[in-house]
Amino acid sequence: MNLNWVRKIKHSVVLLLTFSLFFVYIPAALGATAQQTEEVRELLEQYHLKNPQDTDLANKEIDEMVDSLNDPYTEYFDDDEWSAYSSELEQTFVGIGIVMREDKGGVYVEDVIAESPASSVGILAGDLLVSADGKSFKGKSMADIQKEIRGEEGTSVALTVSRSGKSLKFKITRKSVHVPVVSTKMLDQGIGYLALSSFTSEAGKEVKRELEKLEKNGLSSLVLDLRNNGGGYVVAAQEIAGLFVEKGVLAHMRDRTGHDEPLSISGTKRPYEVVILVNGNTASASELLSGALRDYGVAQLVGAKTYGKGVVQSLMPLSSGGVLKVTIQEYYTPKGKKVDQVGLAPDLALSGAAEQLIGAFRLAGGKKLAASWQNGILTVNGIRMSQPDAARKEQNLWYVNLKLGAEIAGAKLSYDAKNRTYTLAKGNQKETIKQGDSRILIKDGRTSLDVRLLAKWFKGVTFSTSGDTLKLGSR
Repeated sequence: MNLNWVRKIKHSVVLLLTFSLFFVYIPAALGATAQQTEEVRELLEQYHLKNPQDTDLANKEIDEMVDSLNDPYTEYFDDDEWSAYSSELEQTFVGIGIVMREDKGGVYVEDVIAESPASSVGILAGDLLVSADGKSFKGKSMADIQKEIRGEEGTSVALTVSRSGKSLKFKITRKSVHVPVVSTKMLDQGIGYLALSSFTSEAGKEVKRELEKLEKNGLSSLVLDLRNNGGGYVVAAQEIAGLFVEKGVLAHMRDRTGHDEPLSISGTKRPYEVVILVNGNTASASELLSGALRDYGVAQLVGAKTYGKGVVQSLMPLSSGGVLKVTIQEYYTPKGKKVDQVGLAPDLALSGAAEQLIGAFRLAGGKKLAASWQNGILTVNGIRMSQPDAARKEQNLWYVNLKLGAEIAGAKLSYDAKNRTYTLAKGNQKETIKQGDSRILIKDGRTSLDVRLLAKWFKGVTFSTSGDTLKLGSR
């Protein structure tokens, strides 16, 4: 499966945890009817966490009422906006099925979604996007290129890409694309990796199915990747938590009166360790699940502090048309820890996508590392990611990002500003190099180290080069 929202029904209200990382909401409530405006006012007065009074909302249009709450998660959707938002929740889009990245003035294909139009015609990760329908992309931003590639389902786009210096042309028909929310891989013997990109309505079932496949392949510890996962349906978080916790509470939900409504977990234990990858875009349902599994001693968190969205929304269809998403509760972890505007601090703090993955891998018991870098794409034990600054080639010499090199070697990196020296320490071994040393390359604000020196310093670190590809290993 190619790499790369939790629901509870109560009184006809769908509870939702969602922080959308990519959906841009543009208010369209200016044309709302008087009935819709009054219905929104009544629902906000009755349910919103801040308990607004009629005097606070009187004589205001829908967008004015919503703005007055200073709540980024309460929103009104007309029918078209709701359709777009629903597609976002379920990770379904109309397009050609590629993920893009910008690097050195060009826009490249970072990933191709399985079974998408782009996949079917042979577009590959690493392709440089050149033009669409004869319109050059030179000097265009990623947003500009997205506009050129987008279109209605069933229409076609003539896309030109550059691959290894060769120009290739493809005619691609746009269609509805479902982005896989679960992807898995065995990183090393017994060390499994499962990435969850969104808590869709089917995420619980998909995680269970893929987890069982990993277990059949000898899973002894799991790296669960929730980085950049903005949340989703509550029931999905409950289902996934139930895969690791026999009986307990997912979170404590508190409404505006202070009433505590615990969300229960009922499931089974797993006989192996779990390490959860998190970052600043890990939000909402992702924080709900991460906080619960850590509180129960099931998992440790690796990466960066999470976003800090600890409030719950209800989706309320209006009888007069449209949907109101309104904040109704705040949640706390099983041990009562606040999440909203605070976030979850990782047990092991690391920056950089690859460095975080390696740290989680090693914490899960992994030992053998194999990394390769080409054209801004870094692959670590089969997991691909965009990390343009991971390596550099200068005058036929290869340099690896110093932080990444230290992580690959399993060494701790420190910098002495007074003496302008870098130190890599591993056990009793300490290696120091001055900032002005020719084997240190500082460019574009990034510090890199000659790979030959890294391999010389640390036993077990290996490297090889071929054209524009650098391979690094550690055992």
